[in-house]
Amino acid sequence: MSEQREYKKVYNFFVISQWEEEEKWLNEMAREGWNFVRVEMLCRYVFKRGTPREYIYKLDLPENLPHGLGREEYYNFLTECGIRIVCEKKQWMYLQKRAADGPFNADGDMFAKLRMANKAYGYAIRNLCLLLRIFTAIIILCLFGCACAESCGHLDASLFFEGVMQGVGIGALTALTFIFVPIVTKLRKRMNEIVDELGVNH
Repeated sequence: MSEQREYKKVYNFFVISQWEEEEKWLNEMAREGWNFVRVEMLCRYVFKRGTPREYIYKLDLPENLPHGLGREEYYNFLTECGIRIVCEKKQWMYLQKRAADGPFNADGDMFAKLRMANKAYGYAIRNLCLLLRIFTAIIILCLFGCACAESCGHLDASLFFEGVMQGVGIGALTALTFIFVPIVTKLRKRMNEIVDELGVNH
């Protein structure tokens, strides 16, 4: 079998709040016989042809490990449970197990979904705070540069730093308005939905 037929590369894009959609898509590919291998730059997913419905997949964020487990202990725990880490992207882990061994969580396990939604929400907030710190640091440096340039009489340099500040300010506002705020809002909404379902079922 040629490499072209054995492997397939698909471009797809998911944001933090779409981890459930990403899991669903990976499992749909596996049901068709395309097993996930890795995700590369520019949101390119690599799949290898295999037996349809042989594996199932799940995403995880291991920074909040259960019961105080360390990262290595968590890896060993997954291995003992028959779960393999296919690849890691930033802090996300892509997990695989044989479908014949049963699902990762019991069907309708809303507590597991709530834990994952909470971890994704925390991950999004940390990234938002990091972005804001970076923007703030750049603006402070530009303010310092403007002050130095004006005190030395370099008008062109002062205008340059003012332009950079305006660009950074617009970029920060755009990122907050169109990227991070919608992601955080969707995650918070999903958490509330799960909590409501738990309240109905209990």
